Amino acid sequence: MAKGTLTISIDLELAWGVWDRVTPEALDFAETVERPICATLIALFDHYDVPVTWAMVAALLDPKSAEGRPGPASCWYAPDVIEQIRQARVRHEIGSHGGRHIDLAAATGSAADADLDFARQVHRRHGLAFQSFVFPRNRIGNLDAVARAGLQVFRGRDLGWTSAASRGGRWAAKAANLADKALPIAPCTVSARQRAGLIDVPGSMLLIGRNGIRRFVFPPVTRAKLAMGLDRAIKDGATFHLWFHPSNFYYRRQEQFDTLAHFLRLAAEEAGRGRIEIKPMGRYAERAEAEPAVPAALY
Repeated sequence: MAKGTLTISIDLELAWGVWDRVTPEALDFAETVERPICATLIALFDHYDVPVTWAMVAALLDPKSAEGRPGPASCWYAPDVIEQIRQARVRHEIGSHGGRHIDLAAATGSAADADLDFARQVHRRHGLAFQSFVFPRNRIGNLDAVARAGLQVFRGRDLGWTSAASRGGRWAAKAANLADKALPIAPCTVSARQRAGLIDVPGSMLLIGRNGIRRFVFPPVTRAKLAMGLDRAIKDGATFHLWFHPSNFYYRRQEQFDTLAHFLRLAAEEAGRGRIEIKPMGRYAERAEAEPAVPAALY
């Protein structure tokens, strides 16, 4: 029986995630909260021996990009966070989340090329691999530019029934996503697929934040969904791809950390039994085992 796989990818942005709609509250969180969250995440991954992909906005390593931005420079420039990841006991992958977090689904080809070229230069200057890509705001577009930049693997859209609901518009997608997260429905497992010269590793589940109406997504439900996703990956010999932002831990922080720790403990136990492999996104490029591409209509 094929072994299951767990992949975790993290969108590392600080204030770049909201650069076009930044608020004083967002700047305050980026300055005071995000670094302690990242430190706790790194400690959890070390404790349970779980390597992940940290998809980094390249501007976080470029001090000139922080110039003229609102708020403290530490909201936009974070070499200390990247160094913490590099110094972790577990060997993580630092992937790309674009140069300055532009929406590649809306960008022109030349703008996409320029942003990705900037990202590639930053990665090379700091001795970082440039292999895996997470699209800003999870909006897929300009795949040809991603391939031209030399990237090999990207995180595709989450699979499952909510992908069909998203065709009904933004609000239908939001409602479907909240309903999915609030109900103990097993998330989909995925398989890596070839697309436009790249390897697409779709998402399985977002670990959502707990602010606003999302605070009613109770931790026991989330824990059950995570356990079901892991169990399904083992049974299917497929991949469970969990993803989130450090900002998803801004609210009800301890509850969120406890939920993640509970899941990492389960994953570590299954890995210890040899029933699942835990690997970052870049590992999917090591072997050409990706299935045929998903239909273009999904993108």
